[in-house]
Amino acid sequence: MIPDGKAGIRSTKKIDVVVSVNSATLTGNTALGSELSNGMLMLTSTARLSGKVELMLIMKKRRFAEMQCSMVFSLAAHTIQNLECE
Repeated sequence: MIPDGKAGIRSTKKIDVVVSVNSATLTGNTALGSELSNGMLMLTSTARLSGKVELMLIMKKRRFAEMQCSMVFSLAAHTIQNLECE
């Protein structure tokens, strides 16, 4: 749950989120072994944020934002490389 907040026109508001990674579905992935031996792990993520937006203290509209990202996680350096989001 994200608390209410205010953002100006064409402005953004940053929020912190906690991410949980589930590796249960990776057992059938044949590329996982080669990725791990190379020291790089390819990850993809999808985020969707939905809620009500109040415009000019009059109109209330339901809106959503969606983002899909792909990244490469370097196991040796513990860093994210090649982060691309749409």
